[in-house]
Amino acid sequence: MATPDPYAALGVSREATPDEIKSAYRKMARQYHPDVNPNNPEAEEKFKEVSSAYAVLSDPEKRAQYDRFGSVEDQGGFNGNPGDFFQGGAGFGDLFEAFFGGAGGQQRARGGVRDGDDIRAEVSLSLREVLDGIEKKVTFRRSATCETCDGMGTADKSKPKTCATCNGMGAVAQVRQTMIGSIRTQTPCPTCRGEGIQIDNPCTSCRGDGVTPKQEELFVTIPAGIEGGQTLRVGGKGGDGARGGMRGDLYVVVHVIEDKRFIREGRNIATEVEITYAQATIGDTIEVGGLTDPLELSIEPGTQPGDTFRIKNEGLPRLGGGNRGDLYVEAKIIVPKKTSEGEKKLLKEYAELRGEPIPQGPGKPANIFEKIFKRR
Repeated sequence: MATPDPYAALGVSREATPDEIKSAYRKMARQYHPDVNPNNPEAEEKFKEVSSAYAVLSDPEKRAQYDRFGSVEDQGGFNGNPGDFFQGGAGFGDLFEAFFGGAGGQQRARGGVRDGDDIRAEVSLSLREVLDGIEKKVTFRRSATCETCDGMGTADKSKPKTCATCNGMGAVAQVRQTMIGSIRTQTPCPTCRGEGIQIDNPCTSCRGDGVTPKQEELFVTIPAGIEGGQTLRVGGKGGDGARGGMRGDLYVVVHVIEDKRFIREGRNIATEVEITYAQATIGDTIEVGGLTDPLELSIEPGTQPGDTFRIKNEGLPRLGGGNRGDLYVEAKIIVPKKTSEGEKKLLKEYAELRGEPIPQGPGKPANIFEKIFKRR
């Protein structure tokens, strides 16, 4: 069985460096992760594909085998199985790094290069705006490249020096003797705090960080049919990276404001309409409020309380396009609280014509003794 091309899966060339491969994987893993794309089988399959590709290309032996033979099947390599990602040169640490920037929430040092943060923002829209989609202005704060030092973090805009303690690795190794032998551990470098660089003359604006907080505004296109709680990803609109790092993404969480007129159930919406006893009995044609305009509704004779009518294609569209759902209208029959003597007379005549008990209206109930004597 031929092995799919892991280079094509990650969108990198065969001459790509390990850092370029890792950078491409991090970007695609964040884009297609199931948590970002719930209930999306295509995104889940793509996530498995890029994870398996990275399992091959991040392992020097597997990469060399693929480059030579075009296959890594003997080592359980790139076959679309998500388990391969954890069995190969990649591991949970690499997946964790793709979302949180490395163990302990810090990115692994690459000469002080640090990728930008992903940013979360929120936007609210009405049910009417869900119908057609809309562009909404989103306001958020992000880390932007420091204009004073051009993102280098140094006062003179020079490249920071490599940390002498860890030689730019960002971590130092320690060996401890235990009952089971020697154990080697890695910890962040105490001198550079995991950055791999030293800045003796930090920029006064960013204090050596290379980025400063900035308020941003962005118009985001909200597609028609979106549901509350769904998230839109805007690539490359998050925090700036430091010293050449990748820019993060912006994730916009959508909230749909409750509409007192309607209850939403996916593409369908439901409402209720008040009708009189006469309308319910005889039937009628009435107007009900739709999402945009009044709609005509035919009330069938003999309509009962709670009966529901459907008006086709007056609901909401499917996300991504397609026919609109339906509007369901529940009949609520109104009984008057007060009636005139003339109305009471007509109602009694109506009951008599239908052979129903003729209502006498509320009165003082007879006591128990009166009921007994009446029976005699």
